[in-house]
Amino acid sequence: MQKVVIVGCGWLGKQLATVLNAQGFNVFGSRQSTAGLAELPDGIQPLLLQLPLAVPNPELCALFNDSWLICTIPPAGRVQSATAYSEQLQSLVDIAIEAGVRGVIHCSSSGVYQGLAGDVDEQSVVQTTGRAGVLLAAEKILQQIPNCITLRLAGLIGPGRDPARFGQGRSLAGAELPVNLVHAADIARFVLSLLERPSAEKASLFNLCCPEHPGKAEFYHAAAAYAGLPPVAFTSSDEPPRIVLSALSQQQPGFYYQFQSPLQALGSC
Repeated sequence: MQKVVIVGCGWLGKQLATVLNAQGFNVFGSRQSTAGLAELPDGIQPLLLQLPLAVPNPELCALFNDSWLICTIPPAGRVQSATAYSEQLQSLVDIAIEAGVRGVIHCSSSGVYQGLAGDVDEQSVVQTTGRAGVLLAAEKILQQIPNCITLRLAGLIGPGRDPARFGQGRSLAGAELPVNLVHAADIARFVLSLLERPSAEKASLFNLCCPEHPGKAEFYHAAAAYAGLPPVAFTSSDEPPRIVLSALSQQQPGFYYQFQSPLQALGSC
């Protein structure tokens, strides 16, 4: 039975853990508090892990040994600095290398393309400043681990993250801009496909995003109507339109997007 350790097992991590556990993987989920561990789904083994660690401890290294790590630690934001985020990730790298993990799947963000316009893919040259720079630096830290696969995830939707709620009580910017979203079920199915393939065949970087990109006004008005909520208000935006292409992920053997368009996912959020 393959062992998987999901580090930072919050909303997305719990979605992944449930799917992998159902497929027979031995899944551990790490949280920073005992209260957080109590929120883990049934069948997921709890792991209290507060990063950074001063030094990797033997018990943790034994647990990590020969496991797949899935890093779902949220990117740096209002709750922590970019420096603290980097220190957490570097600590994880130190543990993973000393323990001898099989590899790591890093759940990064398509926010790394911030500032770019038009179609973007895994070959696009991203900016090294601002939020894009923080995300790129995080990717490079985890890429120190042998057999690291980086997933640049579009905006997350799924159970508990209903896009109908995103525009309630505030205005959204750029009614005409395309949306770049991905459902948690498709992320989980993609991760499962990676774990089931021989490691020598893996690419190391994938965008995950619904292949279709309706405009914001079309999508969020539809989401609100589906949920029986008031229409969404929009303000103007000077942000350039950007479409996150996911053609490479669609070449992954055995994988296809259940939700080709985020409009199709509204009943599954």
